[in-house]
Amino acid sequence: MIVTHTFLDKTWIDLSSPTEEEVNSLIFTHNIDPLIAKDLLAPTPKQQAREASDSIYAVLHIPSFQNSKREIAVQEIDCLIKRSELITCRYDSIDALHYFAKQVEVNEILNKGSFSHPFFGMMRELYKFLQDELAYTEGWLSEIERSIFGGKEKEMVFAISAVSRNMLGVKRALNPHQGVLQSLSVMGSKKWGDEFREESLLLMEEWQRLMLVVDNLEDIVNELRSTNDSMLSTKQNEIMKTLTILAFIVVPLATISQIFGMNTLYNPIVGWANDFWIVVGLMLTLALAMLALFKYKKWI
Repeated sequence: MIVTHTFLDKTWIDLSSPTEEEVNSLIFTHNIDPLIAKDLLAPTPKQQAREASDSIYAVLHIPSFQNSKREIAVQEIDCLIKRSELITCRYDSIDALHYFAKQVEVNEILNKGSFSHPFFGMMRELYKFLQDELAYTEGWLSEIERSIFGGKEKEMVFAISAVSRNMLGVKRALNPHQGVLQSLSVMGSKKWGDEFREESLLLMEEWQRLMLVVDNLEDIVNELRSTNDSMLSTKQNEIMKTLTILAFIVVPLATISQIFGMNTLYNPIVGWANDFWIVVGLMLTLALAMLALFKYKKWI
């Protein structure tokens, strides 16, 4: 599907899962390089920016939060940038582009624009949308923190791993943007002057602010993992200490019972009046004495 927006002297053509016929029609109407047109028909694994006669072709991957904002998918946007025209091609529905389309529709009605080129307006909206989406991750991390200190350390191991995987996916998608934007700045300034370069640098600052948010979230994830691991280790150590103390108490008592259970000609105490209670009392006295010693040593 092809949707065209025009305002002032700017044009944005948005292709959503285009057919070969739709792409071929743009080759003639908008003078698109056939090699680039071929790339528009299928996703491209590598993010890049390269010159093509009177335009710049850029491939960008955008992380998308799905399933209650707790899973990451990567969506692709192919951009063909001309002096006052932008052609985008995508293969999935991207919420940020819907918001940007509404802004453009308002600009069409008012016949004005708040950006020098549709590409910069689109990318700013994408980065702003991603910052809003990352706010859900901040809320998720707050839930994890409360659960860690609420005694759910074991369950949080998997939750922390899920957040860490998401942050890895976000960084994997956004890190290559730096190289793409730098290339756009250099190539665009050669083709269309300093104004395009200045806008590229401003967009780079938006990317840096977004990456700062991602890095901060990643630091929080690492701190929560370290805290959770420490609390798990402490709890396991307490359990092991308790089991060790119980074993230390039980082993001597078991030894005493085995001694008095030996089938020998002579056993002390055995055969006396109340011999059973004497042996039990001896065992209880030994157990209480050991508990008192452990308490004195502050082992329990």
